[in-house]
Amino acid sequence: MTQTAETATTHRIPWMRLTVATILAVGNIALLWLVAVPVGPVVCPAIYPAPLNCFAGNREGSALIMTLVVVALYVLTLLAAILPPRAHFLTTTGVVLLAITPFVSYAVVAWSPGFPL
Repeated sequence: MTQTAETATTHRIPWMRLTVATILAVGNIALLWLVAVPVGPVVCPAIYPAPLNCFAGNREGSALIMTLVVVALYVLTLLAAILPPRAHFLTTTGVVLLAITPFVSYAVVAWSPGFPL
């Protein structure tokens, strides 16, 4: 049985959304490890003992957790892209969430007490 143009279903992968998702995920991970972990909060109070978020070692644990969250969100976005075209709103949702995560992840890594690795 041959398929005609009417019965053939083509599945188009949303390459533009996947490209944006990749750029956002890589940029977020770079922001975490190149800015949030080494720099952290801009100013630490001059008290003894210093707050835990003022130690880069404690920010590393939080950055690792947030990196895993970003990677999981990115993988879910990629998996949503291979679903039927009716479900491409999930890919768009993943891209929107990846666009929000830099703000949340930087705040979590820089200002939460964190834990040492």
